[in-house]
Amino acid sequence: MAVRLSAATIAAIGKGEHRIMPRLPSYWVLLADGVRARLFEGTRPFKDLHPVEGAVGEGAIGADRESADGEAGGGEPQGGGLAKVLASRLDAAARAGRFDRLVIVAPAPVLGDIRTLLGASARARLNAAAGLDLTGLPMAALPAALLGILGF
Repeated sequence: MAVRLSAATIAAIGKGEHRIMPRLPSYWVLLADGVRARLFEGTRPFKDLHPVEGAVGEGAIGADRESADGEAGGGEPQGGGLAKVLASRLDAAARAGRFDRLVIVAPAPVLGDIRTLLGASARARLNAAAGLDLTGLPMAALPAALLGILGF
């Protein structure tokens, strides 16, 4: 099947004036709450989000922050639990080029743990982070919430 181009289009291509629409950047969106996490991929405006296969986890991010007497500790994350697993998976995926931009949405203590543990590759792709718990948000409401977080 041959594609026909107008003389004006051919002339514009020859002069370098013709622009091809760039591809939309791919996003990975991590929603975590300290016990569970949901990871999605898609493009903005996020109407095509779908789960990243094998990337959802459960564990205890908050357990890294508790002291022996059960009180929350404010120190550095010790690198265990779900935060470490998520950060490691995100960094490996970033190094493999599986996404262009990363959005992390989690309550502030959890968000801090994940951000601290992120490797350089994932951190370089971090587009937005919000201290909210959206893990229970229905899929239908997620695109609007993400656009709000990104400022659109």
